[in-house]
Amino acid sequence: MGQQASPRAVTIVFMGDSITFGQHVDPELRWTSLVGNALVADYLHTPVNILTLNRGVSGETTRQGLERFPADVQQHGPDIMTLQFGLNDCNCWVTDAGLPRVSEAAYRANLIEMIDRARRFGAGRIILSTNHPTLRHKVLLSGDSLETRRRRYNDHVREVASLTGVELCDVEEGFDHLGDRELAEMLLPYPDLLHLSTEGHRLYAGCIRPHLERAVTDVLSR
Repeated sequence: MGQQASPRAVTIVFMGDSITFGQHVDPELRWTSLVGNALVADYLHTPVNILTLNRGVSGETTRQGLERFPADVQQHGPDIMTLQFGLNDCNCWVTDAGLPRVSEAAYRANLIEMIDRARRFGAGRIILSTNHPTLRHKVLLSGDSLETRRRRYNDHVREVASLTGVELCDVEEGFDHLGDRELAEMLLPYPDLLHLSTEGHRLYAGCIRPHLERAVTDVLSR
């Protein structure tokens, strides 16, 4: 009989804000759980052990994400990291007189620093995601809507992915075929109109799962 392969662990950290955390949705129905459970099932009868860690925190910007990065990412030395931020960064609170919570320049710099740090601590594959469309069309004090600002910050995500050489998961493209009525089913109802519903989490999982499957295959081949 041939020698049995040694057990191996693949650690995946999901890093982001409430969209990664899965705010207001049953934990087992969040996209991170849907994808994580599918990966575990894929390798159930192999020596490969998949460990997934959800490190999404509701309400956070990239600035706050960087502050907790050592504890939530670096100490785990992940093989793979998904990175999703932006819907809080681009938002403009009334108390900030129309300024975004995080400027576009700082947003780019924060994403790049998180990518650099993840690589330094062993992440062989990093998947950077754009943010899905919302129905937040109310004009903010900045003079434009959160939805307009989201699209602009997504352009920065694409540029950062190209600049740093990480894999881009363009979630926006995965939702773009939806009309407003269909999109409403993917989001929590008014007054939210931003966070994903259970249906939205299923669609999101379908967008990112192929990227993670390729990432795991690549990590195991090294």
